[in-house]
Amino acid sequence: MNQHMQPRGRERGQILVIFALGIVAIIAMTGLVIDGGATYVQRREQQNVVDSAAMAGAYAYLNSNGNVSQAAAAAQQLAADNGYPNGGDTTVTVSVASNGPKTASVVVSLTRPHRNYFSGIVGFTTWDVSTTATAETGVPNGAYGVMPLIFNKKVWNSNAHDKDHPVDFDEPGTGPQDVPQTATQFNWTVFCTANGNPCNANSNEVNQIIQDNGKPQVVTLNMQIGPLNAGAHTTLFSSLAAHVGGAYPVAIVDDTGKMLGWAYFHLTGSVGGSTKKVSGWFETTFNKPPLVIVPGGGTGSSAYGAYTVQLTN
Repeated sequence: MNQHMQPRGRERGQILVIFALGIVAIIAMTGLVIDGGATYVQRREQQNVVDSAAMAGAYAYLNSNGNVSQAAAAAQQLAADNGYPNGGDTTVTVSVASNGPKTASVVVSLTRPHRNYFSGIVGFTTWDVSTTATAETGVPNGAYGVMPLIFNKKVWNSNAHDKDHPVDFDEPGTGPQDVPQTATQFNWTVFCTANGNPCNANSNEVNQIIQDNGKPQVVTLNMQIGPLNAGAHTTLFSSLAAHVGGAYPVAIVDDTGKMLGWAYFHLTGSVGGSTKKVSGWFETTFNKPPLVIVPGGGTGSSAYGAYTVQLTN
């Protein structure tokens, strides 16, 4: 009889082992769900802190005319004020890369362990939560939604900033010159990367940008322009007329066609008849989206834009 009972005892023992393992697995999965959710909340909170700290550091750098120590201290202080002082189990690091008295990158990194509850039963009492943010200060060097229009830098010293008296702009003459040379000239253009390939515009490409309500990709100052050669371009004036009343970023160039900065152009007219003119006026300073700071996108000039601070990471 004992021989018949022995296998049943072994079966009960095996069931108990499987049950125990199952309980551990259930606890582990429950721990991952609960502690994982709490970790997400902590990460979101930390991200908000480093975003704000990086912005605070960048503003301090800008307002102190390039004082790296003040920028780092401002970032550390904001993190501490929000419950994350550097020290103990919390690490807050601030890196300031200076590119001039008003241009810099401020990177803030924050690491703090998350105290687990259920996961500690299976050996994971804590795990580190790390977040980082980068803020840039400088003049915007990139823009999105750019209309395919270029204006000469001479426009900035003209009377084209009076919204009550819009200015008429003509295309360059019929000669070989396709870059605007005066304060009352403009031209159509496309934008392309400076990779050594030809950068020539055609009417279809320009018209597509207009119909897209501005170029959908970000355009940076280190790109090239490809102005249109002299021609009728009547279709372009008609397409642009559909956008009268809007305001768009446009490129400011020198006499050779090099992009110097961005302007915000309020379009008030576009006539493609015998006169062929566009009309409008420029805001004197503009530094919020759709103008952006793009690391490595060239250097913006304060003559055509205001200094600003933006999160880039």
